[in-house]
Amino acid sequence: MLLSCAAAALSLASIGAAQSFRRLGACPTLGCVFPPDQTDFLAGQYFDIRLEVHAPVNGSEATGRSTPDTAFTFTIARQGRRAQSAAALFKIAEPPLERWNFTWYEDFFALDAKTPSFVNVASKIYRRVALYEPGDYTATLTYNNGSKTTASWLVRDLVQVKKTKNIVLFIGSRMTTNMISAARLIAHKMVNGRYQSRLQMDQFPVLGHQMTHSIDSFITDSANSATALYSGHKSTVNALGVYRDSSPNPFDDPRFESIAEIFQRLTRGGVGIVSTAFIADATPAAFTAHTADRGQYAAVVDTFLNGATNYTWTNWTGPDVLFGGGAEQFLPGRTSYRGQDYYKLFASKGYNVVLNNTALSSTPNNAKTLGIFSTSNLPVWLDRNVYKNNLNRGNSPDGKKANATDIPGLKQMTLKAIDILNARHRKEGWFLMSEAASIDKQMHTLDYDRALGDLLELDDTVKNTFAKLKQLGSDKETLVLVTSDHGHGFDVAGSVDTKYLNAQTTDRKKRNAIGTYAQSGLSQYVIPGSPQDTSSLQFSEGAAFPANWDPRYTLFSAVGANPDRRENYQVHKSGPRVPTVNSTAKEDDFIVNYKDAVTGFLVNGTLPVDNSQGVHSLTDVPVFAQGPCQELFAGVYNNIDIFFSMAACLGLARTK
Repeated sequence: MLLSCAAAALSLASIGAAQSFRRLGACPTLGCVFPPDQTDFLAGQYFDIRLEVHAPVNGSEATGRSTPDTAFTFTIARQGRRAQSAAALFKIAEPPLERWNFTWYEDFFALDAKTPSFVNVASKIYRRVALYEPGDYTATLTYNNGSKTTASWLVRDLVQVKKTKNIVLFIGSRMTTNMISAARLIAHKMVNGRYQSRLQMDQFPVLGHQMTHSIDSFITDSANSATALYSGHKSTVNALGVYRDSSPNPFDDPRFESIAEIFQRLTRGGVGIVSTAFIADATPAAFTAHTADRGQYAAVVDTFLNGATNYTWTNWTGPDVLFGGGAEQFLPGRTSYRGQDYYKLFASKGYNVVLNNTALSSTPNNAKTLGIFSTSNLPVWLDRNVYKNNLNRGNSPDGKKANATDIPGLKQMTLKAIDILNARHRKEGWFLMSEAASIDKQMHTLDYDRALGDLLELDDTVKNTFAKLKQLGSDKETLVLVTSDHGHGFDVAGSVDTKYLNAQTTDRKKRNAIGTYAQSGLSQYVIPGSPQDTSSLQFSEGAAFPANWDPRYTLFSAVGANPDRRENYQVHKSGPRVPTVNSTAKEDDFIVNYKDAVTGFLVNGTLPVDNSQGVHSLTDVPVFAQGPCQELFAGVYNNIDIFFSMAACLGLARTK
């Protein structure tokens, strides 16, 4: 493709400015097409098309044309066929023209100087269209007297044969191979370098790895990574089920169907959503929410019940199972959608509503069930099972601010979800997502013990899920997947003699307590403490968890990107870590929280000072597969390929 000198200069300027800040993700030119270049579709998957023409008023991209071209045209051509207008191809009316403006910062210098660039926009959006014929397509936006933006699209050619009836998708949020290795080390006994038992994940017949990049950044967050897993479409950070456009409305961005929406629409099968997070958090939300702002928690809860209602979209009748935390968005008041009582609204649509583990275990399996067990995130495994005094948090889901102590874990919620889905949809089949969310949340705060405890809870849940499926006679017709949505730069490089560290009086001497290579020794977590030791744990169900969470010799663990902090490498018995505090009430300027590890030493951070926690990393994450279609998940592939492989297993492609 030939570019004029002016166009080439503009392109180079855009590339330079697009590294840390972008005028609009996946739109390097002044004409934007969403879905953008390099997008793949499931045949018959509904999606929206957003077109934008930008007219920068100032900044490096300004061309002297401050009014956007409103006479732009748009065509779509399947390979080997003539191009047609979108309205003609989809047999719909031409949508109305929209106009707005926005500002953005081109780089850190512009941000410091508070000199934003101003952009005027002309736009159209085609709602709820679909491509049914597999093959390559070229979408072309023509604007500004002949400038063109082209997008190459692919409708994947998937066989329309259902190979599995059910899918269980486990997501260990932020779980990496390094974390799995650390969890194995603290929970499974080793003799002369050989483990005497293995994680359930170690026993899967198929192992793959997925790349987690965003559409316009190589580090992702939970919203757009879950979106990719569930829909086959990449998006920008914080976006759920949409391509983020430049409009100020967080609910009008171009959408695409999730696997839950497609599965329910085509098969009338069951859908279950389970998470140890507040249920409106990104990973569960991405099944039904369509917004550029993952923080629209109240609206997310409404989509669980009613689906997307502001524009014509897929008819959604609600999940069969919705289990997690986050009572704030269900209790009537300022944090619920339009102040409504969502316990009552779910009940009015036939849901059994349960608020504790006792009620969960006794509720019948033949009805849709909403289970909300605390405000905010559910307490982690370590506090529910070892340091139980930390459950005194005033977090009851009924809004009375009592302590929520009768709380199910991931295993109890998952097994009950399977019972309900199996009872209601044994014939049609079902899809269940179960998320161990606090692997991520505790890694963010550098609380490695609590993160690894929840990873081991996930592994125990997977083990019990296989037993449940076998008991129900569904093990041969259910695909079980275990993966993560993204990674974190965690690893273990040795051990720490905490008794020696605590006895030293200077930071440099305390660092001599770290043992590397031969001095790393063996794991002490599998050796029970004394009967009087409150950190000692004899777990009664035969599951592999540490026998002692507070041994003398602990793991020398670290992350690659972190705030300033203190480290003593001991379990925080009084509750989850708080490694930093804000030094000022006016702006985010986080410094070391001395109380977090009084006996430890200072570790200088590497992140900007407005970061209070660790951040996500580039690493590929593992994918474990067992059951029908398991072979599709071997190898190294993109996160969107998990959606297409699941859709292929369920036979969800439609060519007409």
